[in-house]
Amino acid sequence: MASHDKLDDRKKSILKVVTDDYIASAEPVGSRTIARRYNLGLSPATIRNEMADLEESGYLEQPHTSAGRIPSEIGYRYYVDALLSRQSLSQHDIEGIYKEMEGYQQEIESIIHQTSKILVQMTKYPSVILSPQSQSAIFRHIQLVKLSAVNVLVLIVTDTGYVENKIIELKTEVSAEELDRISDLLNRKLRGVSLKNLQSSLINDIQSELVLHDQFFNESMKLLIKAIANRTKERVYIDGAIKILEQPEFTDIQKFKPLMNALEEEERLYKILSSNPGRGAQVKIGHENEAPGLNDCSVITSSYEIGGRTVGVIGVLGPTRMDYAKVLPIVEYTSSILSELLTIISKRSGR
Repeated sequence: MASHDKLDDRKKSILKVVTDDYIASAEPVGSRTIARRYNLGLSPATIRNEMADLEESGYLEQPHTSAGRIPSEIGYRYYVDALLSRQSLSQHDIEGIYKEMEGYQQEIESIIHQTSKILVQMTKYPSVILSPQSQSAIFRHIQLVKLSAVNVLVLIVTDTGYVENKIIELKTEVSAEELDRISDLLNRKLRGVSLKNLQSSLINDIQSELVLHDQFFNESMKLLIKAIANRTKERVYIDGAIKILEQPEFTDIQKFKPLMNALEEEERLYKILSSNPGRGAQVKIGHENEAPGLNDCSVITSSYEIGGRTVGVIGVLGPTRMDYAKVLPIVEYTSSILSELLTIISKRSGR
């Protein structure tokens, strides 16, 4: 592993312009190109020597078929961490993203699908989204609706906007007033409790108060368990996968096929997305993604929240030659707007 403190200002400047140029052109970069295009005040010979040093240190590499050089994974990592000049989103882009997403805030599935499409449209790369995570979902409301003498509809709503429902057939009739009393009890005990904190002690406490409705309690608990089970496996959405073919690197079928295979492995994608450690955009480059099909890719992710709690992750996948300066602010801003709108949906569902 190269040591970043080896780089003096001259090497940093050359690594930055080589990376910028390669991102823009997809062509290996030579010393004469740098001397001609960038005003570094250095001769081609000096630039060539510095590039050779950068290659020896592991920041640049030389494709076999070219005299020019391209960034290595280490070079991209240093570029993203220390050299990147982020672009600012234009007011037009900011308003456009917000307007596109705002129109889909009726339900969580709609806004997530729209978010994935916006990311593809704005970045020209495939988007990947991890839907709200069940382990952080919180019970918002339980409603019992009398359908007939012995049939009751049970609705469970979480703050992430998901609804589980089941019709329970009882052995004996329960009055509407009694259902209201049971609803009040369940809401009082369960509102604000996260799925992962649904302790057996709490379930026993509820059962002791519903002792006269043993069958009803058992059926309701089955539904609660179903709600947890159904949300244990969060969904990974992928949109615009075909966009990767627009990148020169992936016109080679030997690189494209492993990537497509990787995109079909939902479990692996889930691990990559869910390893986002916190707020703000995270960048994983090449082998950092720990998936063979993604060795030539970078993934930029940002978590999104409901009421300040992280519930999912959005991201963009592209070649390691991704336009980081452009994509990073798009992913960050889109995740902040998604958080804002999902919080509104959650509050609305809780009324």
